[in-house]
Amino acid sequence: MTALTPEAAIAIIASHGADPARWPADAAAPLLDLAASDADVAAALAEARALDADLAGWLAATPALAAVDVTAITAVPQERPAPVSRPAFGWRPALLAASLTMMIATAGWLAMPGAPESASPIASTRSPSAVAEADETDLVFAQVFTPTAAEEDLI
Repeated sequence: MTALTPEAAIAIIASHGADPARWPADAAAPLLDLAASDADVAAALAEARALDADLAGWLAATPALAAVDVTAITAVPQERPAPVSRPAFGWRPALLAASLTMMIATAGWLAMPGAPESASPIASTRSPSAVAEADETDLVFAQVFTPTAAEEDLI
């Protein structure tokens, strides 16, 4: 490597750290020369040295969990909480009662006078006024939603 740019030197420091032994062999000497003359490269190298020192310190520290004896912990019988006694049926009778009440209320509502004809299975005959009203509704629907001849040509 003949000419090393500051950007390339900073990239090498960022990827390999501050130790020249970890740098590419042909970049070590030019990088150290560039660090002596370029402030940005020198700052990146100083930052990488500080980071390497922190990492080495953390590696040397003994973790507190290293003294924990896992086999001794797992050998001790574990206490289990006492089972919670539950009522024999719980909420099921209340749910059944609520369902039956809703069925009876709905059936009563459908049998009421004035309920929608299509919703009531009990009222099977329609009054003449209801038939006339339904026919008028069908005519209005047909007028609104049936396309004209010009619209048919477009379709």
